Amino acid sequence: MFSNATEAEWWQDKNCHKCWKYNSVGEDRNKIRCKTGYDIDLGYITGSLPNRVKKITEEINCPYRQDKRPPKRKKARPMPLFES
Repeated sequence: MFSNATEAEWWQDKNCHKCWKYNSVGEDRNKIRCKTGYDIDLGYITGSLPNRVKKITEEINCPYRQDKRPPKRKKARPMPLFES
């Protein structure tokens, strides 16, 4: 848990801002890729964090941080039924 906003900013700089999933824009929590980052951003406004986020932020490194986006899977092309 953060004792002040400066600690929250430090934690986000070390974790959220280096993660490809973090997006600070959005209103619908269900459509956000990283709910932890969303909840911390919301905590700046409301002044509180959910218990799940409090437990995560006790550690220096976020367990969900992903520095590199995983490669996209290529769509399988359908096999032709007959060769022409």
